[in-house]
Amino acid sequence: MHHLYTFLVAIHIFAAIIGVGPAVAFNRILKTAGNMHELKSAHRIIEKLNPLSSIGFGLLVITGLLMGLMNPSLFKTGWYILALCLFIILGVYSAFTTEAKMKSMLNISKTHAGESIPREYKELLNKKAKHDWVENTLIISIFILMVFKPW
Repeated sequence: MHHLYTFLVAIHIFAAIIGVGPAVAFNRILKTAGNMHELKSAHRIIEKLNPLSSIGFGLLVITGLLMGLMNPSLFKTGWYILALCLFIILGVYSAFTTEAKMKSMLNISKTHAGESIPREYKELLNKKAKHDWVENTLIISIFILMVFKPW
């Protein structure tokens, strides 16, 4: 049983890397684009990384809950419960803020004919950046809770 739990911890850590790494980098990748050709390339990269990120976040939930089922005392600790709550908040917040903006940004990048990045795209990117800051703060908070287990 101990080996299975250790295996779940390893998968959980790996899932955090593949889930969070790309998600944190998406905005930075988009901001580096200087023209529409680079922007379209950036969106293609994000489209390829996004499924990996989704798999990572899914594995995080599954392995986190399985570890809780294997060690029910986790459900009595504040850090574990708070981390789960923050994870749910992160998912809902992301679904209602950044995902809609990303879809609009992708549509603009696909339909814009010129080589310069349109103003409306830049405005959406700036609005999305504020939401990314909130998401990254939630992610860092969850990591701090999982690493330091404060209570």
